[in-house]
This record gives sequence, C-alpha cells and structure tokens, in this order.
Amino acid sequence: MAETIHNFSAGPAALPSPVRAALADALKVGPQPSIAEISHRGARFGEVADELVARLRRLTGVGGSHHVLLLHGGANLQFAQIPMNFASDRVAGYLVTGHWGQKAHQEAARVAKARVVSSSEAAGFIDTVHSDGESDQELAYLHYTGNETIHGVQYAEPPTSSAPLVADLSSEFLSRPYPYQDLALAYAGAQKNLGIAGLTVVLLRQDLVDGAGERKGLPAFLDYRRWIDQDSMFNTPCTLAWFAALEMLRWIDDQGGLQEIAARNVSKAERLYAQIDRSGFYRNPVAPHARSIMNVPFWLADESLTPEFVQSAEAAGLLGLKGHRAVGGLRASLYNAITVDAVSALVEFMQEFERTHG
Repeated sequence: MAETIHNFSAGPAALPSPVRAALADALKVGPQPSIAEISHRGARFGEVADELVARLRRLTGVGGSHHVLLLHGGANLQFAQIPMNFASDRVAGYLVTGHWGQKAHQEAARVAKARVVSSSEAAGFIDTVHSDGESDQELAYLHYTGNETIHGVQYAEPPTSSAPLVADLSSEFLSRPYPYQDLALAYAGAQKNLGIAGLTVVLLRQDLVDGAGERKGLPAFLDYRRWIDQDSMFNTPCTLAWFAALEMLRWIDDQGGLQEIAARNVSKAERLYAQIDRSGFYRNPVAPHARSIMNVPFWLADESLTPEFVQSAEAAGLLGLKGHRAVGGLRASLYNAITVDAVSALVEFMQEFERTHG
C-alpha cells in the first residue's frame, strides 16, 4: 500500500486531518470522561449543542423563520417523516433525477399521496428535471434531490416552484453557498460533509409546520413539533456525531468559509471531468450543466478492466473508487475534505492506467 492514502468514499467519507485530530483528542484516555461519555443535559455538552446550532444558522443563513433540528435516522427516515407530517391531506410532488429521488418518492407513497411531477429516468438519469408549474399550487410540497450521489446529477440552483420546496441535500450540504432560506425544508445526513454518521440536520421553516395543523396518531418520534419543543433532544442525541459536526464547521471557517470551499470544490471537479473527457477511454454521460461537483461517476470504455482499475488504485493509495452496486463503474466523491492533491493523484493514476491499458 502506498504511503499516502486518499479516501474517495461516498460516505461515510473522509474527514479533514484537523477534525480527526480533534476527535482523537476528545476521546483520549484520561481521568475525565470523554465527550462521548457525558450527559447530553450537562453544561459541557450544552456548550457543544449551542455552538453547533449557532454555526449552522450562520453558515446556512437561515433566520428566525427556520428551526435547526439535529435528528437521527439519515435521509431514509426523512423520506417517510416528511410526508407523514406535511402530506396527510394533500399530494406531495417529487422531482426524480436518480436513485435517491426514486427512494424518496417510493417511501412517501407508502404513507401519503405522492406523485412524480417529473423524472429523467427514461433518459437514464443524466439530467435535472423541473416542474411545469401548472399544478404546483395543489401540492403540499415539491421535493427534489439537490445532488444524486450515485448518478452524479446536481442542480446548479433550486428548481422554481410555487409549492414549498423540500430538498434532500445530504451529499452537498455546506459544499457551497446555497439559498437555504428559500427552502421550506432541507435535510442532510452528516456523513458526507458534516462529520460522521448518526446525525441528520433538518432546516425547517415555521410556516410549513403551521400549515400542517395537528397530526393525530402520528408517533411522537416522527412529529417534528416534538423535536422543536425539546431543542432536538426528544431522546438522547448522537453526542459524538454532534461534536464531530461542530469540529467540521470550525474547520470550514478556518478554510475561509463556504465561498473558499466552493471554489476549491469546483476546481477539483473540473480537473477530474477534464481527464474523463480527454479521450474515449473514460466516459461520464451526465449533461455537462448537470454534472455533480461532489460525486463523479465514470466508466471505462472496456468495462472488463474495472476490477483491475479498482485494485491498482487501492495499491496506489486511492481508496473508495468502486462504483455503487446499482450502476457499477467507478465513482470519485469529492467532498469538502478531499484535497486538491488527492484529485491530482487520481488524475495522474488515470493517465497512467490509460497509457498502459489503452
């Protein structure tokens, strides 16, 4: 194995070295209990919670109109929790641009009336889609997946709709400045750009809660109002994941904030796409304007070489490049913690692999 390791895993994903060091320090053996062993109701953890929420508010730019909730369960729980809270008596609309948009709609259809407003499935999930706007006012909300982790399709900006917008931003959360305040609800699992698995951030606008009214029979754990009333501590939170998220937010600020993070992320993605497009040896079918900055799937012209590519890449210290089982091929995830040097190393490997196998 190479001395330098670069982790391109799609999630759980790479952490910046300073965040790993902070976690190691927080868990070190000593006379005092670690951050993972103290009461979530105590003053020490209370400081973590307060700073975490304050930093999330500042970086996302949401004002008093939004609640910042720190929940469990990842996107899969949100797929059901959202329609259970907000679509009991109206239809929920879905824009489907890949695997996760499909799952969100399918889960919503189990518990509420949900319909696909537009989908790019017939074209192979290679582009974004939009609503025609004619029936949006009849919808309880319009859901979209900001960035499709598997298919590598990303909205440059939120779609336009007269319905309240609900966004799964799991794999692009805090990767760039974003109009979070324009969304009725946004949710994101932490394990991409916000630390470790076990935490899901939900930005929830109060007017969406007010418009939903009472939800009789809704399990307390699935009722957003219970979490709002108890400051995200309806039950014991994933304390270590909250701490890791706080360290990630501090790191983002140390890097110069979201503007600097975004510029770096665009630069990394452009370099990788340029290598993919340089010849016919590699390919990415996504429409150029919809290509993801975070997750770059690609395929070899001779797909029989894929296992050798993955094995050789791992020997060179490039991990996590095997494509998702749903689509095969290869995938490089370029989350905030991935450095420019890591992408340079991947591009150099791709060039050499093409030279020896092309």
